[in-house]
Amino acid sequence: MILELPFSADPAQTFVTQLGDTKYRFDARFNDRSGVWTFDLTEDATQATLLQSVPLVLGCDLLAPYNFGIGSLLVMDTTNQGRDATADDLGQRVKVYWLGPDEVPA
Repeated sequence: MILELPFSADPAQTFVTQLGDTKYRFDARFNDRSGVWTFDLTEDATQATLLQSVPLVLGCDLLAPYNFGIGSLLVMDTTNQGRDATADDLGQRVKVYWLGPDEVPA
């Protein structure tokens, strides 16, 4: 299953979404100094923080280095310009997708 996550251009946002069998809380914020979006990932039921301040950048699986077994997070520029999200276009030009473990190539 591929799921578009509900990120928006709100500079400080929080939402809970289900990835597979588990609900996770995403806290995302835009850093004006560096011009980069980052996110924290927390398991909703246990409130266990899994990730902190991970940059939302194009071109890599954001979850791959951690081997959580919950799939992949990919950031995509829908206009194929190859530019990371700015303060104004996360959730519009740049979208974040979750791919379930079944869709991640081995």
